[in-house]
Amino acid sequence: MRDNDLQYNDQPGAAGRNGPGLFLVLTIFVAAITAMFILQNRERTSIEFLFFDFNSRTWVAIAISIGLGVLLDRLFLAWWRRARKRKNEN
Repeated sequence: MRDNDLQYNDQPGAAGRNGPGLFLVLTIFVAAITAMFILQNRERTSIEFLFFDFNSRTWVAIAISIGLGVLLDRLFLAWWRRARKRKNEN
């Protein structure tokens, strides 16, 4: 690469502004909110599910629940799309 390829371009973007993009600002905001959530939910709690019984930090239990919810959503959407595709093919 040439040296001038690596130079910073200080010209305004397509919207006519300089500075961090909206995605970067939102990412930093979500990271800060997540850090506050974790710090406020560090205590241990007892979790009972079917024949499982264990202690976990509150934020870990909530994060696992959210992850399972996202997984169920993805599985349902995949099933729904496949069913619609089959229906449209017939």
